[in-house]
Amino acid sequence: MTTIQRIPGELVSHILSYIETPADFINVALTCKWLYAFATPLFYEKLIIAIRIGLPPNVWDPDSILAKLKPQWIQHVRRIEVDYYYEDCTDGLGPWHLHIPDPGLQTGWAIDEEEAKIFKQAGQLVFNDHLVEKLIARLSSGQLKAFNFDTRYAMDVCSIDISLSTVRALCQYQNTISQLKVTLREDLADDCSVYDFPYLKYFKFEVQDRSSPEQYHCIYSLLRSCRNALEEFHCSTDTFDNPFVELSSSTVFQDAYNDWMSCRKCSQEPLSRGGQKRFDLPRLKIWNCKEMDQSFFEFCFKNGIVQRSPLKSFLTQDAAGNALGLFTDRSTLNINALFPSLEQHPNNGLGLQKYLKTFKGLSKIVVSSFYGREFGISWAGGLKHHADSLKQVHVKLMGMRFPVEVLEELGRNCRGLEVFASEMEDGLPACIFHKDTFPSLKYFHDTTYIGSPDWLDIPLHGEQCLSLVYNALWKEKKMGNLTESLRIVCFGVRTGRSSHEILQGHAFLIKRGIIDKENSVAQWIATDGSLEHGNLGMSVRRLGSLEYPEFMESLGGHTDLYG
Repeated sequence: MTTIQRIPGELVSHILSYIETPADFINVALTCKWLYAFATPLFYEKLIIAIRIGLPPNVWDPDSILAKLKPQWIQHVRRIEVDYYYEDCTDGLGPWHLHIPDPGLQTGWAIDEEEAKIFKQAGQLVFNDHLVEKLIARLSSGQLKAFNFDTRYAMDVCSIDISLSTVRALCQYQNTISQLKVTLREDLADDCSVYDFPYLKYFKFEVQDRSSPEQYHCIYSLLRSCRNALEEFHCSTDTFDNPFVELSSSTVFQDAYNDWMSCRKCSQEPLSRGGQKRFDLPRLKIWNCKEMDQSFFEFCFKNGIVQRSPLKSFLTQDAAGNALGLFTDRSTLNINALFPSLEQHPNNGLGLQKYLKTFKGLSKIVVSSFYGREFGISWAGGLKHHADSLKQVHVKLMGMRFPVEVLEELGRNCRGLEVFASEMEDGLPACIFHKDTFPSLKYFHDTTYIGSPDWLDIPLHGEQCLSLVYNALWKEKKMGNLTESLRIVCFGVRTGRSSHEILQGHAFLIKRGIIDKENSVAQWIATDGSLEHGNLGMSVRRLGSLEYPEFMESLGGHTDLYG
């Protein structure tokens, strides 16, 4: 037995799970028979069905496409993901990536809307029937662990959706699924009995609007079925309300709950006292509903669904567009004390400040407020109670900017702070370069939109921003108080949703350990556009849009500015 064969099989599989390139999987599998047995299941674990945006599947011939799945491939499938794409996929992506092309249409707008709806209805039936018959029903019972079908950003007229027959098949054949992502449209709410997934740990749903009690009826049914397993709950809606308009309180959640409690069709267990169904989520750790109305969480809280949940991550948004995100690694969030503090609009953030004093261990906070000056930043004083754990602070206060004096106080109180992002009141603050004020800060982002004449009187270009960073470093170096932790400084950076590449703004990398040069004056380095100084012992250069995600990963993961 070789040395590598002495490693436990679970550890080998875990190591190989980090491989993402198909060619690397093949190289590992072909190394020897022993590694082949570990690499092959992982190679076929995730099956991606890529659908070309355009006509529905009556022109796809899905029968022949799904027939390409060989039995030896299907036996290893653990995850199914259905996704949309707009450009033609290249060949050779592998058997785990079913490319469903649109051979007769270059754009989704080639037919009128009414005709497209007719095609969609017919094609949707064809696609879901073949998905069940050719794939889901062929899997061993309990084999599938994840099913993800996110249609939110697809063109509604020319895309297809998951059907009730597919949900029924997942419930019937694969009720050990631990991850489910689905868009709950009206037709999926016709049968609440199929939403029975007792092993579900991760559930993400999207709804078309907040006006359909039938959709939430099914959600309550599903949540009760997995109440002893669910750890992550994500919800959103594709109806974007105007944040400038205060919505009237909706009764859709209560109406759906009342119908669900009296419904015997989706009841899998004897009813509790009084003939009503009750449930809570004792293992729920993550609640993410930033794009949903906060009233949904408040309803679940008041009805006891999440009151005892050991939440470690909480992200919500109210009807006016104000978002609050709380994240902890060491403890649980004191949710029972949150809403008494926030039932009414906080006065200058004092309600949030009071809440932050009720527990310790916060690692990240996100505050995005439409109210701006009315909300204020006095809540930041409550962060000192999390001085030993706080790593990230992200603030967006429309109508005002973050004062430098509050930032300095935050640095003095929270010595372990690594990330800070907000629109600054007076441009680039000198305090972020002080080792005494921010001994651990790695990433600073002034989110002020670059190009606005309201900041420093003129729009700042890349060279001007670079000069600001370099001069601040040089000044603190001469004073002997320069921090050694700061790595990246950004101005107005906005990134892509999935790639995290820079779309606008400027990001700069501070690199230490530059060899002293004979000429100790600052100079431009033409090859990478950086500035360096022999006596400074470091260089500053602009990060390219493709470099930015990689460097953020080296700092512990890409920073999502507002949650």
